[in-house]
Amino acid sequence: MEEQAVNELVSFEEEYKVVQTNTSYYDLKWGKTANPAKNNTWNWAAFFLTIAWFAYRKMYKHFFILSFIEVIWFSLSYFVDISGWADVIVFGGASLITGLCANRWYYKHVKSVSAQAQTQPEHRKEAYLQIKGGTHIGIAIGLSILALAIATGVGIGLSFLPTKTNIKDVVRYSGEGFTLEAYNDHPKWTYIKKEGRHHVVQFTGYDYTEKEHVRIVFNIYLDKQIYEWDKIYIDGKKLNKEDAEDYEYWIEDSSAY
Repeated sequence: MEEQAVNELVSFEEEYKVVQTNTSYYDLKWGKTANPAKNNTWNWAAFFLTIAWFAYRKMYKHFFILSFIEVIWFSLSYFVDISGWADVIVFGGASLITGLCANRWYYKHVKSVSAQAQTQPEHRKEAYLQIKGGTHIGIAIGLSILALAIATGVGIGLSFLPTKTNIKDVVRYSGEGFTLEAYNDHPKWTYIKKEGRHHVVQFTGYDYTEKEHVRIVFNIYLDKQIYEWDKIYIDGKKLNKEDAEDYEYWIEDSSAY
């Protein structure tokens, strides 16, 4: 076993000039496969950190490709209703693929940097390897913050587009919206129509504690990102003003906890 580790150490000596940090980890992972450029081994850090790991290892091409894909997926949620399970599948899948393929991708990146270093004049090789190789926690943090800022900016900008999803989200992602979904089975938000300056959105569900069907109509003002309660129906019967106000206050109070 020790002899095998020594052989692996020698075989990856050139790659270590690029890796620079935590070389023993990659010695172990790459040494487990006959061809680390084609075979995958698991990387937990890449699984949990995804794009931040790419930035940390100076794999900027991979960082920007995955960041772009995530922003595109994130942007779709402002045009169509996407379930939470779809997000789990997409982002979870991205983490799984990254964790599975990271060591192979990194090996190919290291070989590329090493080959490029050989084309440099002798007096510049060391500097080139220092710049292109190793790790950089500051770059990882900076690029991750940049990616988050871009995604946030895109989200804020897209949230004002008059799509049915955006209009429903004004109330759906409010505290009262979350409370309504928590208190009712089979919650559903439906865009009805536009009336003057506001849009009409309907919530339906089944209150499992009171054993009654609930239907609520909201008026949404997208430009101001606000909404107002309009009508409330319980088992098909419209509540009078006093009962409707009591129901609204009950949901509002419950949303504060």
